[in-house]
Order: sequence, then C-alpha cells, then structure tokens
Amino acid sequence: MVEQNPQFFHTVCFSDEATFKSNGCVDRHNMHYWSRENPHWMRQIDNQRVWSINVWCGILNGHIIGPHFFDGTLNGATYYNFHENHLSLLLEDVDLHTRGQMWFQQDGAPAHSTRALQILLNQKYPHRWIGRNGPVAWPADLTPLDYFLWGYVKSIVYSEPPTTRDNMIVRITEVLENISSEVLRRAVDHLTHRIHLCRRFQGQNFEYLF
Repeated sequence: MVEQNPQFFHTVCFSDEATFKSNGCVDRHNMHYWSRENPHWMRQIDNQRVWSINVWCGILNGHIIGPHFFDGTLNGATYYNFHENHLSLLLEDVDLHTRGQMWFQQDGAPAHSTRALQILLNQKYPHRWIGRNGPVAWPADLTPLDYFLWGYVKSIVYSEPPTTRDNMIVRITEVLENISSEVLRRAVDHLTHRIHLCRRFQGQNFEYLF
C-alpha cells in the first residue's frame, strides 16, 4: 500500500494509550523515554495521595485526535464504550475526505482484543483497521505515538513535579494542543524509515541508531 501511495500513513489514525502517575513513574512507555538529567524531584512526591491517569490519543493526517481520559481502569468494556460513543465525536473536526478513507490502528493490548470490539471495528472500518486479529497485523512499537508522542508529552508534563490529577490532565491537554501539524507529519513520515530499519535488523532493537 505504501509503495502505491506514499501518503498512505497520513490516512491512518495511529492510536495508543499511556498512563501518567502521581509518583512520576511511567507505564510501559518508559522504555521509549529517557531523561537527560536525574529527576531528583521524584523522591519528593507525597505518595499518600496516589493517582493515575489513563489517556488515549491518536494522530491522523497531521492532527491530534483527542485526548480522551478514561475513568478508572482501562478494560475491554471501557475501550469498547470509547469506540462506540466517543471516538466519532473526536473525529468531528477532521475533514470528510480524510474520514472517508481513514484506517484505524491499535496495538495488541488485552482491552483491544475482545470479540465484541473486533465486530465493531469490522463494521466501522471494513478491511481498514490494523491490529491484533484484524485485517492487517501491526508491530505496536513502530507507531509514532510510541517512538515520538508519549515520550515528548512526558518530557514536558514531568518537567515539574506532578500536583493533582486535574492539573496533570490540563498539562497533557495543553502539550497536545501545542504540537504543530508539521511536527506530527514529520513524525509519521519517519515511520517508513523505521520500517526499513526493522526489516534490516530482523525485528531486533535499532533505537540506538537515533
């Protein structure tokens, strides 16, 4: 598809979730983010008021889709509800042409793998979604949210100690709103190069090249 249409990746809504925590620890996406300085403030957080935030975000045709903040634990039911009742609202500002040819991508997280969700995605995006048990399989760590977006967001929102859950939601939202379309397009354009490297190194780690 990419060979036939070099702009194909800009028709894909790349999506992923990340967890932000009051103690400054990050979820699995920590493997994609390294701070240049030792964040000593992490030891100064009051752990008596522990909170965490699960947030979904997408990148489509140079635009941020979302964010969407989940209440409570992310599971199959909450993720299905998001697709059935919320995602279409987040896409309202996307032009009709882009929406009409849009592909949807998700990783293989357990919440993404329910049979009910597969049926829903097949109805909404027939032969146009990427993920576990979908028409097209996808190695999740190659998405621009993994290699760019979440690391960038966390480098900014964690530059000062987290305060409250509501404040962190504001921080995340403001960072996402200030990312330019040009930056998002460059991040997605870089995907082709990463795919070539993944093939060259037969799926082994190549992050040290960047």
